[in-house]
Parts: sequence; structure tokens; C-alpha cells
Amino acid sequence: MRRRWPLLLACVLVGVGIGYLTTPSATDYRSTVEIYVGSRSLTQDPTQLYAEPGLNQVAATFAQMIPSPAFAEQAITASKVARSVGTVVAETSASVVPGTTLIDVSVTDPDPAVAQDLANGISNAFVSQIQDYEPGAPGGPGSVPIEPAYVFQPAGHPGTPLPTGAERHIILGGVFGLIAAVLAVLLLDYLDVTVRNPELVERRLGLPVLGSLPVQADGPPVPFTPWPSGLARGEEGLA
Repeated sequence: MRRRWPLLLACVLVGVGIGYLTTPSATDYRSTVEIYVGSRSLTQDPTQLYAEPGLNQVAATFAQMIPSPAFAEQAITASKVARSVGTVVAETSASVVPGTTLIDVSVTDPDPAVAQDLANGISNAFVSQIQDYEPGAPGGPGSVPIEPAYVFQPAGHPGTPLPTGAERHIILGGVFGLIAAVLAVLLLDYLDVTVRNPELVERRLGLPVLGSLPVQADGPPVPFTPWPSGLARGEEGLA
């Protein structure tokens, strides 16, 4: 790993760059409306209020109905924004707050004002439609209305954009780059057949090593000493 640190560093930098490039550059805003599902008009028996099927199931059904093309088209018409019905439906989500009969309707859009207008438009269109099916008497201040659903908290202007996840993408890119670099180093080391020590020679050849010639890494080169003239090859010890 120490010998191949440039490869490790390069792979990590490539992974970080890919994570940065895959991060969405557009900034989105989300505006949320709270819709209250009225209980007094849906059942007259308090013991059956939260039974199945009961108010919780009704609220869950309402949450599935809200992101629909019909309500999105009414919201676009009311807010007069340049958005397609399919785009608004894709950017709209509705979910029941756990343990309550409140429905959170959220709309995401690059323009915070458009997100606010569409969230209010879809919620108002849905509430108006439900009241036409099940009419009820509106409640006064401090009282629970008899309406099947009404806007409890209208959408406000979103001040901060949604996180783009850039940090997460960059960290994951760096981690995956490091993993790829480690695997590449292990593969290169496995394919490397260079003999680096006498023990490896003995293991591969099955023969003992009688001697070795060290490599002089730095310093002046060792001069070559020729055989003395007139001396046989086996007589160098007499010189």
C-alpha cells in the first residue's frame, strides 16, 4: 500500500469528483400545508371513531387522493404558474402525521413562491371537493368544525432550500474510490511476479540460495575489477 500510494490517492480523488458531479445542482424548496380531517361528521359513534375502518383509514385514503392530476390542475389554474400537471403531481406528497388525523401536503419546486402557491392551491381544491361530497357546518374559533376536512395550517413561504446531499455524495464517492484503489493494489500485487527476497527464490525454485549480490541504491558505482593478467581463474585467492 505504501509503494502504491499515488494510485490510492488518485482513486480517492476520482471518487470524490464523481460524487461532486452527481450531486444535483438545482436548489429546491418545499412548502407544507396541514389538513385536519374532521371527526364529528364522519361518525356518530365515538367508540368506532378510531376503529378499522375508521378515521385513521379515512385520513390515509385522503392522503392517497391528494396528489392527483385533478387537484394539480385546479392548483395551477388558481395560482397561474407555468407548470405542467405531471410535474406538479410528481412534486406533491401527502402523508398522515402518525397518531393524529392531520395530513401534511408538501409541494417541492425550485421557486419558493411557486411551492407555496401550489401547496395552498392543491389543499384548497381538495378540501373544497371533499366538502361538496360531505357538506358540514364550519366551526368557530376555538371549536372543532363539523367539516370532513379543512386547512388547519396553510403553507408558508419556505426560507431555506432543501439539502442537496453534496456532503453525502462526496463522502460516499471517496469511500468507494478507496475501496476500488485497495482492490486494484491487491490485484496488482497478486499479478506481480518480481522476486524480492531469497526466501521467495527458494520457495519458487525449490533450491537453496548460495549467495546474493546486493544492489547499491545510491553512492558512486563500484568499479569493475578485472582478473589479474597471467592468473588462472582458480588462482585468484593467491593474488
